[in-house]
Amino acid sequence: MSNARIFVPQTRVMAVAFQFFINGVVYGTWATNILHIRRSFGLSEFGLSIVFLTMGAAAVLIMSLTGYLVQIFGSRRISILSCLFFPAALCFVFVAPNHIALLVGVGLFGAANGSMDVSMNDQGTNLGKRGSDPVISLLHGFSSIGALAGSLLSYWWIGRGYHPLVQAIALLVGTLMLSWRLFPHLDLDADRSRISLQLGALGNGRLILLGFLSFLTMMSDGAIADWSTIYLEDYWPTSPQTAVLGYLAFAVFMIVGRISGDRIGSVIGDRAMIAISGGLMSAGMTIALSIPFFAAALAGFSLLGIGMANLVPIIFRNASEMVPDGLGIAFVSVCGYSGFLVGPPIIGGAAGAVGLNKALLIVSAVGATLAFASVLFQGRKRPPASG
Repeated sequence: MSNARIFVPQTRVMAVAFQFFINGVVYGTWATNILHIRRSFGLSEFGLSIVFLTMGAAAVLIMSLTGYLVQIFGSRRISILSCLFFPAALCFVFVAPNHIALLVGVGLFGAANGSMDVSMNDQGTNLGKRGSDPVISLLHGFSSIGALAGSLLSYWWIGRGYHPLVQAIALLVGTLMLSWRLFPHLDLDADRSRISLQLGALGNGRLILLGFLSFLTMMSDGAIADWSTIYLEDYWPTSPQTAVLGYLAFAVFMIVGRISGDRIGSVIGDRAMIAISGGLMSAGMTIALSIPFFAAALAGFSLLGIGMANLVPIIFRNASEMVPDGLGIAFVSVCGYSGFLVGPPIIGGAAGAVGLNKALLIVSAVGATLAFASVLFQGRKRPPASG
């Protein structure tokens, strides 16, 4: 039965992976240009938290609506539209003439992100029916590679003094060009019941705990994406280009962790993997916040990336084994992406009260929580995935 994954057309896998990649590129571009937004509109930490709250609220609202739209129209149509609208909304954000237009723009941006997350995840889950382990790792890996690509592009762009709008337009044009070749290969008959979670699945207490861990993990991911450059510029006097290096280090080492994660996990098992990952996550954030050297801050963000790399894939795989037919993955993915979107305003609210450097200690606490929660996972070693 495990060999069924060989019947998944590679063009279909590439089409879904392309959506995850674009999602990562666009969000990475947004994350590394938040300094431009803050400077252009003179936003305080509280003002930025309002921006993030608007974006997160729109995303979470649309995520719920997208579940119904997927049932009516199928995830293929919704994922295509949202994938094209996501970079277009980023263009609107960068041309917003005033604060009201900015909030409208980030609301549209968040809505596109929320819709894209749910619909492309439905496409990915459909692929997972024929071998969820490698598919999940692959898709999340492409998202991380996309975030790295967006960060590198921003680093180059900022260093040359170009306006981020040009970068956003280039992303939109590139997405349009490649979509004509890849989107026809998306699943035409995705299981429309997959996103609509049945109440029976919610009666599984362990699944609810996995959903909570998914929420915490991706809440931290969203917080780092949106606040890392702000933290480095405010607490380590640097140029906007240099401030991007924190998120860049985080993205690079997350990719490193995901590339090696499956093989290491097959040797030490999920329980040890979660414990080590949570410990690295907590240590990395603490180092970045407490040691008064910029190089130490970059090292901390690197450890943070390695620590967070395999948490979501392990949680998703355990959910798929616990509740079959994709319902487990759908539940923890909605929990996780909700956390990703509400994480930045949570950190922003805390930063307004105690300062950003202390607010980011929430991420350290999440890492410690995940390390302790490793007892929820199987201690036995898994056999490595066969080719």
